[in-house]
Amino acid sequence: MSHNRPHRSPTAGTVAVDISPPLTSVPISPRENILLVAHGLTGGSHEPYVRAVLARATPGAGEGGLGARAVVLNFRGCNGSPVVTPRLYHAGSSDDVRHVVLWICHTFPECRIFGIGFSLGANILAKYAGEEGARCPLQALITLANPWDFVAGSHHLPSTFLGRHVYRWVLGDALRRLLRMHGKVLLDAAADLPVARGVLEDVFTRRSITLREYDVLVNAPLYGFENVYDYYSRISSVKVAGDICIPYLSINSADDPITGTGELRRREIHDNPWIALAVTRTGGHLGWFEYGTDGGITRWYVKPVLQILEALVEPTLTGRQYDLAGRPKPHGVTVDGTDFVRDPERDDVGFRVLSQEQSELVVSGMEVSKLFSGW
Repeated sequence: MSHNRPHRSPTAGTVAVDISPPLTSVPISPRENILLVAHGLTGGSHEPYVRAVLARATPGAGEGGLGARAVVLNFRGCNGSPVVTPRLYHAGSSDDVRHVVLWICHTFPECRIFGIGFSLGANILAKYAGEEGARCPLQALITLANPWDFVAGSHHLPSTFLGRHVYRWVLGDALRRLLRMHGKVLLDAAADLPVARGVLEDVFTRRSITLREYDVLVNAPLYGFENVYDYYSRISSVKVAGDICIPYLSINSADDPITGTGELRRREIHDNPWIALAVTRTGGHLGWFEYGTDGGITRWYVKPVLQILEALVEPTLTGRQYDLAGRPKPHGVTVDGTDFVRDPERDDVGFRVLSQEQSELVVSGMEVSKLFSGW
């Protein structure tokens, strides 16, 4: 994965996208197939679970791949993405997806976009697709281990031995480390934040914290939610599942120790003919492994993801023709006298691509990141 491009949004926030293959080695061509990828909690384009799919999808047909181009959205603060405003991201941050989609449509005007989301990123992309409804620019969406319902997940996580003694601490600590890594930006703006400076400093210095404690102390108040239940409810993609109207394959596991299976029985999912829900008996949370033909361990989910992409991207290879009608796309316009591109229909959506020199001046980290990745 290469070619990291920081993007500035209308709110002055910065996200970074990694592009593979990079534009410098493979120039833009007409009707490209773009894979918009969203990673799991505190992850990024470097994650093995992301690269396992892209290693098979991005090579050309001559190399056994699909010839797609991947655009991996590294959420604010993740994988070296700087934080320049007192905001990171949360499990429902679909707004940053809109800025990146606008950049994709502006840069690849004839492209088709296919979404692939992992865990927390799966929820964000599903939420985005539901919020956009009939206007969604994605041709199709594939998600792995989408939590769907964070209210149900918050009750399930402490109900199991592993959830109570391992996962809720590991996930909370991952967020604490990310927050502390970019702590200077938040502390400098503490006087104007809904989270008191003392609370931030307490979270920074704790030896451990559960996911729920972090959401109560930081996420819910920092992003304007009334309380943690309001936060869990409003960020859940199941709330807008009924409004999704693009082909959507969701792969979940019945033994997921983090999210459970209660949310998979929701009518909003089953009553939508656009959603195909595939539930495996085992697999944990992004833990679908199997033995390969050479005896090595491989990630099983790569096969169904590649199969559905192949059917949609290269129908001649499967002998089946799918009628993928063109999707409505946002069209960016350059603001006079600037290098900022906006969506003329939405004042809150836009981007500015930072140069290498500009991006090198944007630094927010306070320490080396050592983060758990997965949800």
